[in-house]
Amino acid sequence: MGIFENNLQALALKDRELAIKLQTYIPKSVPELVRENNFYNLKYKDTYLHNRENPLLEAQSIFAGTTNEPVSIHFIYGLGLGYLFQVASLNSKGTVILYEPDLDLLKTVFNLVDFSKDLIKPNVFLTDDFNKASEAVYKKSGVKNFPFMISLPSQSRMNPEEFESVVRKLKSNVGSYFLDLKYTKEKFYPNLVMLLYNIPNLMNEIPLLRVKDSYKGKTAVIVSAGPTLDRNIETLKKYRDRYVLFVVGTALKTLVRNDIKPDFVCIIESFNSSRQLEGVDLSDTYFITEPYSHGAMRRFNFKKTFSHISANTPVNHFWADLCGENIEEYWSKGTVSYTAMNSARILGCSRITLVGQDLAYIEGQCYSKDSVYKDLVCSFNKEENKWEITAKDFDKFAESLSPSPDPEIRANAAKNRLANLNRSLYYVKGIKGDMIPTESVYAAFVKPLSEFANHFNDREYINTSLVGAQIDGFENMSLEDALEDAAPIDSKEISVEFSFDNEKIKAALKTKYEELKSGLKLVEEGQKLVKSLNNDIKRYRNPGEEVLKSFRKLVANYISLSGEFSNKSKMFDFMTAAEKIDLDYEMKMTKVLNIQSIQRISNMISDYYEKAVYRFTVVEKFIKRVIE
Repeated sequence: MGIFENNLQALALKDRELAIKLQTYIPKSVPELVRENNFYNLKYKDTYLHNRENPLLEAQSIFAGTTNEPVSIHFIYGLGLGYLFQVASLNSKGTVILYEPDLDLLKTVFNLVDFSKDLIKPNVFLTDDFNKASEAVYKKSGVKNFPFMISLPSQSRMNPEEFESVVRKLKSNVGSYFLDLKYTKEKFYPNLVMLLYNIPNLMNEIPLLRVKDSYKGKTAVIVSAGPTLDRNIETLKKYRDRYVLFVVGTALKTLVRNDIKPDFVCIIESFNSSRQLEGVDLSDTYFITEPYSHGAMRRFNFKKTFSHISANTPVNHFWADLCGENIEEYWSKGTVSYTAMNSARILGCSRITLVGQDLAYIEGQCYSKDSVYKDLVCSFNKEENKWEITAKDFDKFAESLSPSPDPEIRANAAKNRLANLNRSLYYVKGIKGDMIPTESVYAAFVKPLSEFANHFNDREYINTSLVGAQIDGFENMSLEDALEDAAPIDSKEISVEFSFDNEKIKAALKTKYEELKSGLKLVEEGQKLVKSLNNDIKRYRNPGEEVLKSFRKLVANYISLSGEFSNKSKMFDFMTAAEKIDLDYEMKMTKVLNIQSIQRISNMISDYYEKAVYRFTVVEKFIKRVIE
């Protein structure tokens, strides 16, 4: 076989679709192969792709500037003649992801250089599709490792706009991945506990899909607490009879103070955000929330409560298994305005209009003047030469943030919130084309909102901010223009008869409880293995055969629990996910097995077992509460 056939055969093992595409592709423009200073180079689009003196040294220098650990992700943009790709393939201790969207270049180089030995490596991926590259990054990302993007200098010179676009998209995706991973680490166990606590209430909550298309063809307005909400209050009043009003919790009191009654309040937080609801008459308002959201919100007197059972939230799959609901249509991305938007879609609204969805700090203002976060301002600190978020009235901000009666706890919560906001200051493209300051979390929300509009493109999407972040897929227009032709809505009442089979739910929970209990035997066995290993370490004081034998038994027990048993018992997985992330990272990063590293990993596994035992007692309490 020739060079091209070797490459295609190796590529087909991982991406058959791309291999077939390259086989039949006819290049429109062929790069010129040149030889200078005993090195081959490519001239393409009037640009030499590699250093003309020493392209190999250039590639080695670029790769040497990266972090190279077993968890590293080396994201290469642009193949060139393959110098950088092959240096990375040869030296990377982690993962190499090559993204080359130019099929003219890809096919030409596949005919010139044999990459087959690189392509068959398990840690090497090549694609022409950014979404596939992004998916590969996501699979390899962790809380402590993110991709290191590297490319040849010529890549940015040839097409600077495309280069900046790739950088921007990769940053946005990484921000989104971080949120997902952070959620896994911090929220799996607390959300499981809260869901179990909520089950007696969940049995009486109506899954939103059970009232699908209740407002078919109507206009929805989704109100968030961004600064431009204040500018739209009078228009919201003027056309109040023409739209179904969804409001996120942080914007509720702004509307109430202006005598605007929402049809739906959406809150999905797992922490106690009942301050957002206190003092408001909610008896004529519907509530949309998640199964895992904090139980305190369920104590308020809503007209009816509907469950939005987000399909991308693992703990919701646990609830879906118990109650038998199909949850595929419940799309979510961790932001309540996204949940409200999907709720409006499920309910059949054909025009979805965003108000106060600025996703940026406008004219120094972070939130609407009546929102719970109204005291926050974003201003440029000339002394520090940077943008900074501060609270105009720190005590008021602390009080609005935390329901605790202890002023010190409130102050610490406020300080932590401000520190997190300032650490995550970011910049996004504004509607007017300029770059405007925002929070990295809000920057990460721009892409999901845009993707939602592009995916569910059978309806109209309008953003009324006009000064905030640009959300592609949404038409930018004033709220007046968005609502003036909307038809009045005669009734917004939702009539539905629905109830769960409570006995069936309890029986399913009993089964999962018994399944969970069976894992305790493995945990107890593991704790004995920890003691045995510690005794061997004290006895031998070196990583000899007896110590290594005990260590291998302990690791095998841990892998059995964190792998096979966790896949079987989702409750156990939720209970131990945070420790597993840290442990797996530590084990991958451990290069030498000595007494210190063995003891360190043993201590972490021991902590994993102890937390599993403690959390079992907590989970058991709530399960028995439901069953008994």
